[in-house]
Amino acid sequence: MAALGMLSTIPIGLAIDGYGPISDNAGGIAEMSQLENARTNTDILDEAGNTTAAIGKGFAIGSACLVALALFGAFATETGLVVVNILKPLEFAGLIFGAMLPYYFTA
Repeated sequence: MAALGMLSTIPIGLAIDGYGPISDNAGGIAEMSQLENARTNTDILDEAGNTTAAIGKGFAIGSACLVALALFGAFATETGLVVVNILKPLEFAGLIFGAMLPYYFTA
């Protein structure tokens, strides 16, 4: 439930996160067009987007950790797993392979 609550704020944060690059590009165009005071207005929007992006990333990382912990707890409960020893070769290989899966699929 905690992870779901944290994830529910992410769409708003990501929507505001788009303000950063968009307003920065608009400010660059306004500056090249030699418009007065336009850059100061777009810089305020750019700062708001950057701040929201930084906060949103923290929420995303925290909720991802909570979800991973909850999924592992559900797996351990369903399989009756009592002890996990990552020093055993099979468990260690599974840990390394599981950590590489996101990189494999996104590459």
